[in-house]
Formats: sequence, structure tokens, C-alpha cells
Amino acid sequence: MKRAPTTFSLVLALVALALLLALTLAGLLSTRGGLKAAGETYGRLVVSTALAADELSTRSDGASMRTLDALKQAGVAFSTSAPPPPTVRVASVIREIGRTAGDLLGDPSRVVVTQSLQSSQIWVRSEHDPRRWIVLHAVSYRQQLIDSTLVVTLLAGLIALAIAGFAARLLTRPLERLSAHATALLAGDPMIQQLHGSPREVRQLAQAIGTAGARLRGVARERELMLAGISHDLRTPLARLRLALELGDADDPQRREAMVGDLQELDSALEQCLAFVRDGRDEALREVDIITLVGQLLALRGQPDAWQLEGPSLLPARIRPTLLRRAIGNLMDNAERHGAAPFKVSLGCDGGVLFVCVTDHGPGIPASLLDRLGQPFLRGDQARSSAGSGLGLSIVMRAAELHGGTFELGNGSYGGLAATIRIPAAPTNI
Repeated sequence: MKRAPTTFSLVLALVALALLLALTLAGLLSTRGGLKAAGETYGRLVVSTALAADELSTRSDGASMRTLDALKQAGVAFSTSAPPPPTVRVASVIREIGRTAGDLLGDPSRVVVTQSLQSSQIWVRSEHDPRRWIVLHAVSYRQQLIDSTLVVTLLAGLIALAIAGFAARLLTRPLERLSAHATALLAGDPMIQQLHGSPREVRQLAQAIGTAGARLRGVARERELMLAGISHDLRTPLARLRLALELGDADDPQRREAMVGDLQELDSALEQCLAFVRDGRDEALREVDIITLVGQLLALRGQPDAWQLEGPSLLPARIRPTLLRRAIGNLMDNAERHGAAPFKVSLGCDGGVLFVCVTDHGPGIPASLLDRLGQPFLRGDQARSSAGSGLGLSIVMRAAELHGGTFELGNGSYGGLAATIRIPAAPTNI
């Protein structure tokens, strides 16, 4: 399998490429600007020299002759033959000088540039004698320019590579530290010192990994609790069933009824465990009247006359019906199992928040247990019986969270327990 490039190599390549492109663009712009400046400067010098030489050539006084000889020694010559064609490509700066000189003279045809391997020449036609040319020699810096360009490019490339390496290391070092300590983050170990000086995005990623690790650990703990709870809750009714079968009590109506009750307890425990595992996350949201939903639950109670329903005639909401029905049903089961009549279900909407409150008149819950209730397989055994799987309130809490709401438990001033589900009220079409 082909190895993927590291983040450092990718960042290094990208930064180096960006710097080289910037340097290349800057070099091109600088060359163009320098070419324009050189053309303007040397073009004026060419025109001045050619006009002076042309004017001096028409005079015969001693001073003019001496000046003309000095110009010839400096490389200015006169020729009556036509300018030769260039044998190599004319350098850009020579062409720019010739163009500028032609513009200054007002007649571009009077200026011809030519270049050979040995030298570059600028030919200017005499104003006094069109058959005569003033020849100025220009030094060719082609090779020197090529060599200097290569040297500058190489140096710029090395500098860009060094800067890119430093920048890449600066950017990727926090990621490398985070990668090296990812396992410790998932395990819950703090990384404040290791991430000191890291960018905000790396800190946010570390926080996200830590949160994910906490959730994974929570799921693992719930799985362990579930396995332990299932083994504990199923062992007692299974032992009673086995004992009844070994004693041959299946024909005794009273024993038979007890065996059926044990089977129902097993089925209820397994149903609660499956509901806790599935958690209703995949159920689609639907528009439902919660008053109707609670009324259906009350109709299925063994003692419906012990219950009171308090709320508006219609309370529409966009919910997961099966999940919320199970949650409210669990609260009703807990009230009947651990509390005392009369029972009441209160529903309403307060400030854009829907609430469902189930109350009873039982002994309530010790204050030390209120904050812990809702954990899987935790029962308030100190004040209530140990019947049930210990998952009912956990399912209620998860249902409230999946609806974006909260679940609250508290002892009423009149006695008993008040369990309240609060969820945001969404717009409906009911």
C-alpha cells in the first residue's frame, strides 16, 4: 500500500510553491520595470550621442574634430553601408533602447538594432546624409544576465525552501503532538502542558477528541452495567422457575401464576434493556397531540381511576412518538410501583417549552439520591422497593435529551415524587 504524504511534507511543498511563485512574479515585474527604465535612460543617451556625432561630422574646426575623435575612441563609428541583419536574437533591452531612440527622433525607421555573438550595435541614420549611419556599440550582457538570473533564482529558491520548512514545522508540530497523545486524550488524561502554544483549531480538536473519549467511556460503562444488571435481574426469576420445575409445582395454580409472573418480569427486563440500547435515535419526528398520547397510556393502566389528567384540550408537538410514549409510560410505571395514589399527569406549554409532569403521593426520594437517579441500573432502594430493571429513568433522560430537552426529578412539598420532562415546542400543522 502506497504511503500517504505527511502533513509536514504537504505544508512544506505548498508553502515553498507559494513562495517560489511569489518570487517569480516579483522577478518578472522587476525585470519588466527595469527594462522600461533602461530603455528610457539609454535611449536618450543614444539619441544625444548620435545627434552630437552627426552635427560634429559636418564641421571642420579643430575643437569639433577633437571631440569627434574622442567619440570615435569611445566606440562611435560612421558607415555608409546598410545595417547587417542580426545573427542571434536581439536582447530585449537593446530592442527597448532602439524603440525609445526612434520615438525620440520622431522617425523609428532611422534606428536599427542588430546583434551578433560578439557585440550589439545601434545604427542611427544621419539627418544630414541619409546614406550615412552613426553606429554605436552596446555591450551585450546576455550571458551575465543569464548567470545572474540563475544565481538569484537558486538563492531565492533556497531561502524560500528554508522559510517553507520553518513555517511547515511551526504549523505541523502541534498536530504531531496531538497525534502522539491522542490515545491519552481518549483515555481522559489532560494535555494542557503538551498543547501549550498550539493554535486554537488544534485545541478545539483536542477538546473534541477528549469529549469523544468521554462518550466512548460512558458507553463502555453503560454496556458493562447493562451486562451486570441483566445477569443480576434475570438470575432471581430464573432460579425461582428452575426450583418450581424441579419441585414439580407446574400443576399448582398458585405456583403456576407465580411462574407466569416471573416470565413477565423477565420479559419486562429484556424489553427495557432493548429499549435502552436502541434509544429511539432512528425514529422519525412526527406531529402528534401529546394529550391524546397520554390519554391512550392512561386507558391502558391497571387502575385508571387512580390517575388524573391535567392540561389543555389540545397540545400538538413534533416528537418521536414511540420514544416519548415509552418515557412517559416508564414514569407512570415508577409512580405506581414505588409511589402511592392519587397519581397525576400534568401537561402544558410554558414560554415555548412543553412539559409533562408525573406526580405521586409516595414516600419520595432521599435528597442524596436525586442527582444520581437516571444512571443505568441505579434504584432508590433506600426509600423504595427493588422491583424493576433500573433502566426506566435512564430511558426517560435519554428521550428528553434526544428531543433537545431536560428531565427533572424532585420531591413535592406535599410528599411523593415529581418527574418532569421538558422539551422545546416546535411549530406544528395540527
